[in-house]
Amino acid sequence: MAKAELPPGPTYPGIIQGFKLGLGIYDYLYECYEKYGDAVTIRVPGMTPMVWVNERNMVRDFFRLKSDQIDQKTLPVPLDIGNNAIGFSNGDEHRHSRKVLIPPLAGKNIENRLGPMHELITKRLDELQPGKEYDIAELIAEITLDIVAFTLLQEIDGVKFERYRYLLLGWLESSTTDPMFAIATTYGPSKWRTVLNDKYLKARDLGKVPLFDKVMPWGQAVQFKLDLAEEVRQDVRAIRAKPDADHKGVLAAIALSRYEDGELLSEEKVITEVISIFVGGHDTSAATGAWYMMWMMKKPEILAKMKQTVLDSIQKHGKFDPIKIVNDPFLDACLNESQRLTPSAVGTMRHNVEDEHIGSLYLPKHTSILAANFITHRRKDIWGEDALEYRPERWIGKDGIKPKPYEFYPFGGGHRACIGLNQAKQQLRLLFAEFARRCDFTSDTIDRDYWPGQRQINVQTHPAGGIKVRVDAIRPSTYGYPAKPVQEPEEELAAV
Repeated sequence: MAKAELPPGPTYPGIIQGFKLGLGIYDYLYECYEKYGDAVTIRVPGMTPMVWVNERNMVRDFFRLKSDQIDQKTLPVPLDIGNNAIGFSNGDEHRHSRKVLIPPLAGKNIENRLGPMHELITKRLDELQPGKEYDIAELIAEITLDIVAFTLLQEIDGVKFERYRYLLLGWLESSTTDPMFAIATTYGPSKWRTVLNDKYLKARDLGKVPLFDKVMPWGQAVQFKLDLAEEVRQDVRAIRAKPDADHKGVLAAIALSRYEDGELLSEEKVITEVISIFVGGHDTSAATGAWYMMWMMKKPEILAKMKQTVLDSIQKHGKFDPIKIVNDPFLDACLNESQRLTPSAVGTMRHNVEDEHIGSLYLPKHTSILAANFITHRRKDIWGEDALEYRPERWIGKDGIKPKPYEFYPFGGGHRACIGLNQAKQQLRLLFAEFARRCDFTSDTIDRDYWPGQRQINVQTHPAGGIKVRVDAIRPSTYGYPAKPVQEPEEELAAV
């Protein structure tokens, strides 16, 4: 019988491999792909060997791994989201978490949030100053933070809204500093996450952060987590004290959810999932949006076509209709193409508990297997000879490409696909539609030959140094509206 073994990979020290991943992961992945091909073994401190696969049959078998074949508690995420978060859970616990969290983040619930999302986007765009330069990741982060806070609370302003924004952002920024990155890389991301969670639980039980921890690089992160947890805990108790009241927002939905035996989720579980939603809805969108803007700056003709697409929709429907906009095929194709070439998370990971066949590989147990979408999305045997070109048209029309789930997977796949993928896609389509319609951007650094370095923050890949753009013009929110109201056709009104 064949012996399970790891594919070849770099042989230099793991600490160097870890910093290469953190400070240039796209470049490092492509370097390994060109040298080792369909699979490569990466070794970093504090982790079991990582096997990065990118060939379609390997990725297909990867997504077919069942819940009893994997253990996700060792995922290399250094942030103290909480060790009982949906992303780290297994088996029945994971299935129940998805059952609780998916409905509030899908279907009509998202559609009903599109109007307020557009209102929040409009407010932020109205604040832009012509002639001023912005880091687009920071701008998008501000907007998506508004949207996350609204999603949780069903409020778009007020003291509580601002309090959640402050605590969520403070926790993330203090958790992703350079010293925290260095510690996590050296110690091991999942081990460091557990250490941070233990420090938070100790601070919770004491009612304060111990002096030793307070003065260390992680002190602020633990303090923000403690304050955020207390805010959520008090809101959960208030919601549960009046379960029959007209509660709205995802926080209330989670607080009132029960296990199959009728037991409410623990307060710590609710806190954890609130943070999970924040990380998924905020940081992921900020990173994705930064790369997306890079492509728009490199392809101004695409941005111009996007603008005209939005103006045509306004002329047809008499207003900016968020539902029509987020379902436009061209806007969908533009985002797909950005996520194909520059996915914010360069892969999705499983940790196998037994020896497993993955395509032509036979991997030993306790291997961290990662489906490397950054490489799969660029393979010419899937996407054609122009695989490295940004070309939205490849997705459109009857001859447009319709990739298999194991050929295009920016949000993961299988039974562990990202629970917030629909809201993430819709908020970015909405935001970039308004960027195209209302703003004129230029950049002194981004041109057709520009390719930034990469910085790994949490599990998201950001352009190193940000994507800097200057706002040359900002048009009013009614720009492109017809002089006279447009009457929707009766059959279209009925469909809506």
